[in-house]
Amino acid sequence: MPKSVSTATLSPAEIFRNAGVSVYVVIAGASLQAISGDGDDVAQGSAVAISDHEVITNCHIFNGRPVAALVQGEVYRNLSILRADVEGDRCILRSPELTLQPVRGIRPYEELAVGERAYSIGAPSGLEKTLGEGLISGLRSHDGLRLIQTSAPISSGSSGGALFDDRGNLIGITTFLLRNSQNLNFAIAASDFWR
Repeated sequence: MPKSVSTATLSPAEIFRNAGVSVYVVIAGASLQAISGDGDDVAQGSAVAISDHEVITNCHIFNGRPVAALVQGEVYRNLSILRADVEGDRCILRSPELTLQPVRGIRPYEELAVGERAYSIGAPSGLEKTLGEGLISGLRSHDGLRLIQTSAPISSGSSGGALFDDRGNLIGITTFLLRNSQNLNFAIAASDFWR
């Protein structure tokens, strides 16, 4: 887990420039051919680099889809699952073929406070590297998982994307939204991926 936590407040543009390089598109399907073309039952989400070759994301992206790839532009690289907590929706994957740009720091859940600024970066509806801004709206717990409720936008394709604080530290992995509600979005605490 990246250790150095940034302490200087950044503008939204600086957060996107510094932290956005660590957020990637991930695609899962029945085969590499299916995910690089127009295959059926292909899922797209996001993933966040935590080392030169490893990313964290949500497991539900891979449900029933045995092949996964990390996408950079038009290049598809195979991913293998290192560790999966399916019930907790936390997966760590590895791509030895790529050199990734890991996040600079991961801030512990215990240090977060309601009312802090939060920034989502993901690929909603396939729009790679989309930045959203909001607040930490609540700190919740459900089935042993620590969740960050946020008003930062999360939509389809944002699963596995990043939630950053105003210093560019990763605080959560965006996971779901409550339908038929307004700004009730949730991220799994990033530090929970090592619990």
